[in-house]
Amino acid sequence: MFTDSQFGFRKQSSTDKAAYKLINDILIALNDKQFVGGIFFDLEKAFDCVRHDILLAMMKYYGIKGVLYMLIKSYLEDCYQRVKFNN
Repeated sequence: MFTDSQFGFRKQSSTDKAAYKLINDILIALNDKQFVGGIFFDLEKAFDCVRHDILLAMMKYYGIKGVLYMLIKSYLEDCYQRVKFNN
């Protein structure tokens, strides 16, 4: 079920190991004179700031579909935020 590229929610694994693997893979590619590019998203706060149905609709509108769409949709299902004030 897990792959060597998955670091979260595994025993004896950490974000340090994920960062090391990423940097190592980039350095190997650069040493082999390959082009390297990356796009990084911090999605945690993004989901707190927008209605999930609107986000999913916009993703479809801009052509995000398939596995990526379903992954984000499953992450958002039954996900909500609330504020408790004076009990």
